[in-house]
Amino acid sequence: MLGLVFLLASVALVALSVVLGGEPGAFVSGVSALLVILGTLTVTATGVRQGDWRDIADGLRDLFRDVSIDQRRVARQLLELAGRVRRDGVVCLENARHGFRQLPFLQRALGLVLDGLAPDVIEKLLLAEADAAEQRRLRLAAVLQRAADVAPAMGLIGTIIGLVQMLGRMADPAQLGPSLALALLTTLYGAILAHVLLLPMAARVQAQAASERGFHLLCASAAAALGRGEHPVHLESQLNALLPETERVQAA
Repeated sequence: MLGLVFLLASVALVALSVVLGGEPGAFVSGVSALLVILGTLTVTATGVRQGDWRDIADGLRDLFRDVSIDQRRVARQLLELAGRVRRDGVVCLENARHGFRQLPFLQRALGLVLDGLAPDVIEKLLLAEADAAEQRRLRLAAVLQRAADVAPAMGLIGTIIGLVQMLGRMADPAQLGPSLALALLTTLYGAILAHVLLLPMAARVQAQAASERGFHLLCASAAAALGRGEHPVHLESQLNALLPETERVQAA
């Protein structure tokens, strides 16, 4: 939600500068907006595979939701589980994993341990799933970055169209203003769309993907350690290697 606030604040700053200039109506052009927005959408969509649309839609749905996970809290829970596994065996994970309904990846990780798979196999399977999840999320970032490249190009196309129209109407001074406005506003709209909206959105998706992958690596490392029945102190060092310095945990 905070990301949406900052994005809206950026748009508001641009709008405020236009209003304070005294002639906000001069910055409004339906033709320019149509060319830049729809042109960017159609050109970008041309390069998207049909099978990627669902991943893109899912990414857009989560774009401004708080999908971050309290990894420190999860790490502490995993350390507690490590102690219980050493004491009671992996069977204790059967009940424990029901407490992670909001974390399906971790539930699956604990399920693999319960199935008795070799720790190396567990880690390999989970890392493969983590890679696939990251690629699905990054598809939206790639589309947004592609759109950010297209938007200024559409603005340039509009500028050329406006200049050609202006040169063709040199004999009629009354027609020069609208043509020049089209030429300038399409460039402005393309720059705003790319640098105020699309690129920040792509950066947010990349940050979400990085955070999610960090959590997946944490789960994969912990699941393999639980399968080996490692001491919580040993698991602690593995988890802290994956956590930010300010979020490191300590075994009880």
